Amino acid sequence: MLFNTFRRWFAYPALLISFLFAWPFFALPDLLSGGRLTADPDFWWHLRNSELLLTTHHFIWRDVYSFTTYGQQWLDPEWLSELFYYEGFRMCGERGLFLVMFATLELIIMGVFFLCHRRSQDVNSAFLATLLFVFMASVNVGFRTILFGWLCLIAEMILLEYFRRGRNYLWLLVPLFALWINLHGSWIFGVVFYILFFISGLVQGPWGSVVSVRWTQHQCLKLIAVGTVSFAALFVNPYGWQLLAYPFELVFRQQHMVSFVQEWASLDFHSAIGKIFFVVFAGLVILMLTRPRTWRLYDLLCALVALYDALTHMRFLFLAGIMISPLLAEELSGLLLPIHVTKSSNESSRDSAIIAGCNAVIMAICLLFVCFHIPRSSALRATEEQYYPVHALPAVEASCVHQRVFNDSNWGGYLIWNARDIPVFMDSRIDIFDFHDVMADYLQAVRINDSLAILDRYRIGCVFISPNTPLSYLLLHNPGWQVQYQDPTAILLVRALPPR
Repeated sequence: MLFNTFRRWFAYPALLISFLFAWPFFALPDLLSGGRLTADPDFWWHLRNSELLLTTHHFIWRDVYSFTTYGQQWLDPEWLSELFYYEGFRMCGERGLFLVMFATLELIIMGVFFLCHRRSQDVNSAFLATLLFVFMASVNVGFRTILFGWLCLIAEMILLEYFRRGRNYLWLLVPLFALWINLHGSWIFGVVFYILFFISGLVQGPWGSVVSVRWTQHQCLKLIAVGTVSFAALFVNPYGWQLLAYPFELVFRQQHMVSFVQEWASLDFHSAIGKIFFVVFAGLVILMLTRPRTWRLYDLLCALVALYDALTHMRFLFLAGIMISPLLAEELSGLLLPIHVTKSSNESSRDSAIIAGCNAVIMAICLLFVCFHIPRSSALRATEEQYYPVHALPAVEASCVHQRVFNDSNWGGYLIWNARDIPVFMDSRIDIFDFHDVMADYLQAVRINDSLAILDRYRIGCVFISPNTPLSYLLLHNPGWQVQYQDPTAILLVRALPPR
């Protein structure tokens, strides 16, 4: 009995899971070494949001960080995700942020592996598809709240897959959506894919290589009931209907998002991640054409939506990876050489014990590797100097505490957390600044388009930006501005005369 338990816990699938556990450190070494984790400018104001919530016991309804949009309505659609990061930071500093991010990422990877295995019934193809997924996931790896949204999406996909196979856990979608709406705005994808799941079963028949099976009356009523209650559960949030409207405002009201934020730009196939995505998708198409396999209508619709989103906005490569990986695993099933690890009639118990023991050793090595490579808080803090004006901060606090500061937008969150007496001109909360035309003025100023007039209009007394920018060059050659501080990362320029 004990031997069978030991062999089951250290069987071949468990060995593959241990490889997947360590795989992010190989697939994303630059990220998980700490080198780029702190580069995300959002996590600073996420931490400040949680601090305000826990100290004031009030949800944020207005902007309190900038002087350009101070008092304007701004909702915090990711307040619950922020609390996880804040508690991690409060307990373990920057390492706590890493642990929260890494634990969420690992749950996502294991969820994708589970989904791939459910679809393919082949542990090897599920393993390979999940390895490829991690590369596409790199666009959202970091101290990002969206990771919690993707985790909810995977949970939804698993519940829908169970329902399709006749196992009814569908009512779990109700608490899932009630949680999801408070974690991240990606809940909208959950609604879209649920609708696609429902309508794909309203028709019956094959269309070439595409097939669909009509829902029974009981299944149809069940989907309608769960969908209705799940939609009602979306209102279980501190902002009511306004939080449901937020994703649509993000899509239709923001004018400069795509041109300003790199991850909202279209996928670049000259980049490494663009080439990886092409290889994955091309491989899927080739397998479809060379193997006599049919596609379910729902799978086709989801793949098309995910493909469109990934090609339109690079940040949704993560979404494409979640939706395409199970399909890839299903196409790969049977192509890879099977590895038989079960005991045959001629295999001795001693051989089984040796195999399980070797697996246990390898799994322990993977676990130790991960533990050894978790970065310390000091190492993560050291990387901040590559992206933020760490050494310039005292000069800003000394010279600009009573001045309006025009700051690099990527430094806005850093100032919000570390220089609390200085309201920012703009930070990476793009939505509120785009809605009130502040972002348009910022882009004009940094691109030397009526820059001096914009600085005068906002009564800017200090300019705090990178020294290698057109705006800094302009002000360095203007007698109305003088250098107060400069280093390779930042330059602080102050007006020679007070702003008019």
